Amino acid sequence: MDEINSVVAPRVARPPHEWELQTLALMVAAGFAALLGILLLAGDLAVRSYLLTDGVDGLSSLVVWILDNSEAISALFLLLGFAYLAGYILWRRRTLAMLDSVGASDADVVWHWTVAAWYFALAVSFVLRVGRNSSAPDPAAYTSAPDSALDTATSWLAWDAAQIGARLIGLTFLLIAVWLIRDQVRERVAAAGVVFRVEDVAPRRSAVPLPAAARPAPPAPQPADLPPADEAFWGRVAALATGQRAEIALLETTDGLARRWLVVPENGDLGAVRSAVAPGAVVTAFPEPPAAIATKDFTPLPAGEYHGFLEDADSGALWYQSVKPNRVGAFLSRARRARRWALYAADSPDAPTAVVS
Repeated sequence: MDEINSVVAPRVARPPHEWELQTLALMVAAGFAALLGILLLAGDLAVRSYLLTDGVDGLSSLVVWILDNSEAISALFLLLGFAYLAGYILWRRRTLAMLDSVGASDADVVWHWTVAAWYFALAVSFVLRVGRNSSAPDPAAYTSAPDSALDTATSWLAWDAAQIGARLIGLTFLLIAVWLIRDQVRERVAAAGVVFRVEDVAPRRSAVPLPAAARPAPPAPQPADLPPADEAFWGRVAALATGQRAEIALLETTDGLARRWLVVPENGDLGAVRSAVAPGAVVTAFPEPPAAIATKDFTPLPAGEYHGFLEDADSGALWYQSVKPNRVGAFLSRARRARRWALYAADSPDAPTAVVS
């Protein structure tokens, strides 16, 4: 029973793998920057306490290591600051572009109040940095006025710790913001129902090959204007494959809406295909064979609806996707990951159609 349920249960559409990886990279950069900030903050507080207590408690080995590598840690902390700031801007733009490709673009989806809190924390850290620089100690003062120099050094360390603390608070808000926005984007993609990943297409009767006896004949009468799938029709289908010297796609439609793809071999042998189609099904053969071609410059002929053909790169399974004109971009993004793909106009005059008796 579990195996059956796993086949028929609907799957939720998810964002592309690339977007998920970009989101993870942004969170990792922010998290690593937060770790470095914690080290620098701990070093500032430990050194300040050491100066105020005249070194009574000494310095731990961790603090000594932080002081020995403070320049490298500070440089990496600053570099990651630029990285996650630029990364967030780029990630937000790509998120909006991805949502726009499925007709679900909305600026509110990529916004949360924690983003404003992050911006505010960044502004506070900048102000504190200016205050820290204005209180920087003068090395010459340590010999002329050691007490004053000590006060200046502890004051500078306090400013630096406050500045790093503000950045850490901002990083916390950034991590929360990206996490929550990721959930909002996932919900919007799921609601749009546009599948970016071939493996997310739910297995169903229109996609999974089943023996003809397992598929009931459609109860409704078939269109009277369609010819029967007689020997002349099947001969024409075989000629399309042999003439192209390539496999061609055959679309089977049952119950009026349920569709699945079959493939006619390049040698025109129709034995397996004809034994697989259900009686009463409408079959349509498309002359242009599916292929592994680039999607970048592809523009389909104008049509009110398209039949999408996708062949999974790993399993070789064939997937059918009904594609509206405003969803062509989303289909092409999935086609880039397929072994072979094709997009056929639903009203193509060159595709012979007939009803299987």
